[in-house]
Amino acid sequence: MVLFQKKPIPGEVPALFLHIQKTAGTSIVHVARQYYGQNISSHGDCWGKAPEQLSHIGFISGHVGYNFIRPLMQKRYTFTFLRDPAERILSMYYFCKARDPSEFDIYQKAHEMDLSSFLAAGLSDPCVRMNIWNNQVWQLAHGYASPDGRTAEDFSEIELLHLAKTHLGEFSSVGFTESFASDSVRILKALGLPVIAEVPKMNATPGRPCAAEQSTAVRKLLSCLTELDRQLYEHALNELSTSGRAKHPGWWPW
Repeated sequence: MVLFQKKPIPGEVPALFLHIQKTAGTSIVHVARQYYGQNISSHGDCWGKAPEQLSHIGFISGHVGYNFIRPLMQKRYTFTFLRDPAERILSMYYFCKARDPSEFDIYQKAHEMDLSSFLAAGLSDPCVRMNIWNNQVWQLAHGYASPDGRTAEDFSEIELLHLAKTHLGEFSSVGFTESFASDSVRILKALGLPVIAEVPKMNATPGRPCAAEQSTAVRKLLSCLTELDRQLYEHALNELSTSGRAKHPGWWPW
């Protein structure tokens, strides 16, 4: 016997979005906000709070990490987006360079440095490193805003990659920036939100040079900064790109 459940009501599906910067996530948040209204968190709203302080919120998103969101994942539709690691860093740099340098330290750093210097700083400068060194692996392995205060330096690289791959499999869905058009449709449907013809691109940096256009020296720096991210990205493409479904899909709204 097949059991049919009610179609999810827009704005009422409990959701959690681990938002990795510059992976097109702001576009999803923009659409979700129209239906969840004030019942949503985004970007830096989670910082300075304990996870339990957000448990009443319908749509939780933020630039945090797995260790922060773990207590909030149960009985929610959970998702994240990944992006080609080198392109994510380039997007991050040109985005920061276009912002008000007085707003955040990372914006100031981007204004003060050319691309090569910024990437080199990612290997040693704590501020830049936190934003670009294997950032996707770090957020999925443990990540920002964790109550225990641990940093990436508290883990071996092997441990970080293993944790990131394992945790990725716990999400209801994983999308990719490169297939955002189709992946966003799948996620919006799961949230019960109307599928629009084209999800608007928010915080994009059009016209920026891509990785293939960079010098050999810059490409080498990008490779050094994203070795773990690249392995995670390729793992996700091989395991999840066909359906977007994690091996352990958790809670689904139908």
